[in-house]
Amino acid sequence: MVNHGNLVKLEGFSIDPEDANCYLVYEFIENGSLHSWLHENKNEKLNWKKRLRIAIDVANGLQYIHEHTRPQVVHKDIKSSNILLDSNMRAKVANFGLAKSGCNAITMHIVGTQGYIAPEYLADGVVSTKMDVFSFGVVLLELVSGREAIDEGGKLLSASAKGILEGDEERKVKRLREWMDKVLLEETCPMGSVLNVMSVAIACLHRDPSRRPSMVDIVYALCKSDDVYFEASDDGLSTPTVVAR
Repeated sequence: MVNHGNLVKLEGFSIDPEDANCYLVYEFIENGSLHSWLHENKNEKLNWKKRLRIAIDVANGLQYIHEHTRPQVVHKDIKSSNILLDSNMRAKVANFGLAKSGCNAITMHIVGTQGYIAPEYLADGVVSTKMDVFSFGVVLLELVSGREAIDEGGKLLSASAKGILEGDEERKVKRLREWMDKVLLEETCPMGSVLNVMSVAIACLHRDPSRRPSMVDIVYALCKSDDVYFEASDDGLSTPTVVAR
């Protein structure tokens, strides 16, 4: 009954007559997961325009399940491998196996993927839409940096992003250029747009869930980043004049 263009569509189910197992049947998404495009050896790399569009698509899908379903749905496992890309490289949120109807509940059974789990859920089992917001913030960091949510040494991507947006604009740009995906440095990519997305990501990762933005606010802020992208001249990675707060 939940139907949105940025959510993978459930087509039906199939029961195996031999072993009586039930299988859910979803629409086929041609281009696989965002994780594979960012972290595996693909010949084609995602440019900033595609990454920003993917971020907006995912945000729209999450806004729908958070704001327009009754009861609200918390996905609980937002990560780059659960974001699929169709033939037009538009994003759809997939895998609702851990999703929960309703929010502000407490659970003793902690499930999820290391690197994406919100601290209040990990510590106290608090289930709310803001845990999806935290996980989405990590996905934004992946889109900007091209790095995994947790590296081989066990360091969290969210920890490595701390301090990047501190100081004056010149220092922010310098630190961000050193941290972001080198693929993006090779293209005409307005830093104003990247900084805006980075600002959204940092806000999503606030330890206090009440201080994280809602998905409505996030969609608005990312669309502003989209505006910055299209309004920017082709000056390459220049110092921005518009930065979302």
